[in-house]
Amino acid sequence: MAKLPQWIRQLLGNEDPVEPHFVPGNWFVNRSLPLPEGLKGGELREYAELSVEELSPFNVKQLHWGYTCSRETGRLFVYAAFDQKLKIPMADTESADYVFPDFAQTFGLTFDRPTLIFFLHGDRLSGALFPTSDPAPQSVVSIPLEDGEPDHDVLVEAKDRIICRIRQQLALSKESISSDPVCDFQEVNIPDAVYVRNPDVGDRQNPSAIELIPRDGEAGPPRKVYLPSSGRLWQRDIRKSEAKELLMKKQKWTVRLWRCSVAAILLFLLLGLLEGGLVGLKKWHAKELEVASELEPMAVVVERKGDMLAKINQITTSQLLPFEMLDAINRVRPANIYFTRFIAESTNALQIEAISANSGEVEGFEVSLRELGFLSGFEIRILRDANNRSTFRLRVEFKQGALEPQTFLTDL
Repeated sequence: MAKLPQWIRQLLGNEDPVEPHFVPGNWFVNRSLPLPEGLKGGELREYAELSVEELSPFNVKQLHWGYTCSRETGRLFVYAAFDQKLKIPMADTESADYVFPDFAQTFGLTFDRPTLIFFLHGDRLSGALFPTSDPAPQSVVSIPLEDGEPDHDVLVEAKDRIICRIRQQLALSKESISSDPVCDFQEVNIPDAVYVRNPDVGDRQNPSAIELIPRDGEAGPPRKVYLPSSGRLWQRDIRKSEAKELLMKKQKWTVRLWRCSVAAILLFLLLGLLEGGLVGLKKWHAKELEVASELEPMAVVVERKGDMLAKINQITTSQLLPFEMLDAINRVRPANIYFTRFIAESTNALQIEAISANSGEVEGFEVSLRELGFLSGFEIRILRDANNRSTFRLRVEFKQGALEPQTFLTDL
């Protein structure tokens, strides 16, 4: 039988409602990126997938990848690993609710200043660098340790290696981050505590929390990472898209099945009460029909007036001419620039989101727009510029009366 849905397990008082599987984080490469405004569920995943493709030399179908983001700070953190490297750790993951890299247990931690924490999981030590008050890390580095319980000298050496690699990553990073990144690495607070997952803490009020405590009682406050929504957990899950879609559908159908079962039981219990109210319901229905028949003439008059008002409103307010404005701009668009989305803001303004396969053509496009006599102004805002590829937002404003409505629809 399928496992109980998460909400039922919580209702039954299960202290561990989610059963994640953690794979070694040292096989993953990662990157922190600015998060464009206005991205929704599907658009956010597509943007993350494009970022992963730029991050790894392998095809995205050969990768196990995931992402986490913070809309409050406007940052996206993506991570990916070659599937052959994780072939053995991913062998028995079908029964797990979710599959994460081990450093994902630190997602959601926040600090009042730039902080680097060290997280020991199995035979791997990870360092996660967090900007101020940001739940998404800026950089994560994981390295394997020698077999057995690591001593103090081994941990110190491993921490030094992690610090060195994070410094190298920050030096090579050219991404512009809109939140509060760690600019001066010398000011990063490196606590002596090595944080580990605490398997003994039982918090009945918050059973879905993962608590990180200092290793071996070293100084350092305990911190908790509370379980986010299932949507965010699926974003962090690293299984392939096809498997994730099947599991998400299975989870939805399982929840629906249990909900239908509970609803059927409640319905059966309510049938006795409803049976006694059927007579009263029929009388009420007859009264409603009588009142409706009396009000029908008035409703016809109101509906007719409403139709007339809607037509007047359409004539006076809906002449946006969106296709005429787009056609005028499209005539000067270079071949390597593609429009992905447009919005008519008013009768003479248009906002376009575009991608350029050659970032140099954006300047040429700007020159062509400046030469158009029917524009009263325009603005180009670069959202992302990397690897000779630009993503930008264009807003153009037309002069009043510069465009005429196209009449091809009237000929149909």
